[in-house]
Amino acid sequence: MDQDEELLRPPWEDDAPMFRRASDRRGANAAALLVPLARAQDAVARLETLVAAAPDDLASGLRARLALFEAAGFLAHRGPPVHPHDLALREAGMTGSYSLAALTGRLKQEAPWTAAAGGEGVPDDHLVAQALALARHWRRLAELSTVQPLRSVATLATSLSPLGAHLADDETARDWLAALPGPTERPGLLAAAQIVAEGIPGTPRGEALDLAPAYVAAAVWRRHGYGRGCALPFWSASISRIDALARQSGTEFQRSYLDCIAEAAQRGARELARLHAAAVKIAALPGRARSRLQGAGAVAVREPLITTSQLARKLGVSPRAGLDLAARLVDAGVLREMTGRAAWRAFAV
Repeated sequence: MDQDEELLRPPWEDDAPMFRRASDRRGANAAALLVPLARAQDAVARLETLVAAAPDDLASGLRARLALFEAAGFLAHRGPPVHPHDLALREAGMTGSYSLAALTGRLKQEAPWTAAAGGEGVPDDHLVAQALALARHWRRLAELSTVQPLRSVATLATSLSPLGAHLADDETARDWLAALPGPTERPGLLAAAQIVAEGIPGTPRGEALDLAPAYVAAAVWRRHGYGRGCALPFWSASISRIDALARQSGTEFQRSYLDCIAEAAQRGARELARLHAAAVKIAALPGRARSRLQGAGAVAVREPLITTSQLARKLGVSPRAGLDLAARLVDAGVLREMTGRAAWRAFAV
């Protein structure tokens, strides 16, 4: 058989069926990821475009809230869930230890939204601290170009420590960083999926998903040229989808991870739409001379929660004026009180 006949021979006459089957499997695996990859890429691209086009107040407000959604999603996966509003109160220093509150019967005071939703247990305080560290990391990754956790082993180790993760020895970690696929080698979302599936040196994947690989995945996606206005969301997907993902492996894991990304990005787009609706309502508030209602509303959009003293400080008015502005925004249906307290209260859009 000459060379031309060799090239034209039908594949079913190939003498290397094992190689052919392996090749077919790789092709089938790649094909199985095409639709989920396209769907996830479309969702995150839409979210990035919406954030880029949004006013600064809305974009900042979305990042602050989506960061808390990410923290709440992790906690729901690893233990009893905590409502994002309660995490906002905790991050602001307005509530204390959930574990202590549960022991002393004060959970309703320390986690009012979680208690109102029927939550009976609370996660360990160290998990809550890690979740809030993730929220801060996630937000900074989108807002500050100077945040580059993959720059070196030292910067990565510093970033992962608050998340409860520690790298393997420096040489192993250095080799792993150098081997991460670049933008021309693999689509960013597939590179992110691989990291979450395999874990990172020193923190291999266990039965439950961890914070560190998901955060590194977001950093890799950022290094591929994305996430300049909104970091890669993952934990904001539904808890049932994330729990199912933890039990999967191989191509099925990658496909389900992409589905989580798509759902998380869609949730971000819905939250931005909610903030936009609030901004429209704020813009329609009476704008009499010396009235600071619209300015107060803009502050409320930017922050996941505000107190009357914070409102007064940001607007440069007296504490009494801050209290009055908050009350008027509540009456206008823009704000609602979050704590259920008579004093030391907080408000949110």
